[in-house]
Amino acid sequence: MFFGLKRSCILLILGFMLPSIAGCSSSLTSASQTTPSVPGPKILHDNVELVPSLTARVTKIQFFESGRSETELRLKRIYEGRFAQTATRTVYTEIRLEYPQPGKRIDFNATLVCFRENGTTFRIEEYRGRIDPDWTSSNYWIGIGNHRPGGWDAGTYKVDVLINGEKIATGSFEIYQ
Repeated sequence: MFFGLKRSCILLILGFMLPSIAGCSSSLTSASQTTPSVPGPKILHDNVELVPSLTARVTKIQFFESGRSETELRLKRIYEGRFAQTATRTVYTEIRLEYPQPGKRIDFNATLVCFRENGTTFRIEEYRGRIDPDWTSSNYWIGIGNHRPGGWDAGTYKVDVLINGEKIATGSFEIYQ
């Protein structure tokens, strides 16, 4: 019996020491810093025709959380693939387009389709994008969610981005408890 108790104590001490020896510490790692459980966003078509005379290059798709006011949207954004359920209000999908100067204003339609992890459609958002005559790049973001935190169900959500009806990018984000 004494041998079993001594062995148990040694294993317990090793259990406490192992994370510090290996350079790991669960007490210092927050849930948002863990390895993402969703794959990173993908650009499906590098080039998308905005209008017959202008083709843009899609260079980035990413996600961030924010409130819905202009002030909150202009603040520093933290791009992530995982968001805490208790703190998440609206999740925005942002894409970046690069193109030659169009010389005139260009309007185009963007659609964001968000699916739950079971494949059912969660939300569809339409966006009317614009490019001014002297621009050569621009960012566009479309948000889905709530005004207050805590309204999301935990799970994985898939997002498809379409411009003028063509699916150009896809990605997933996770809401965790």
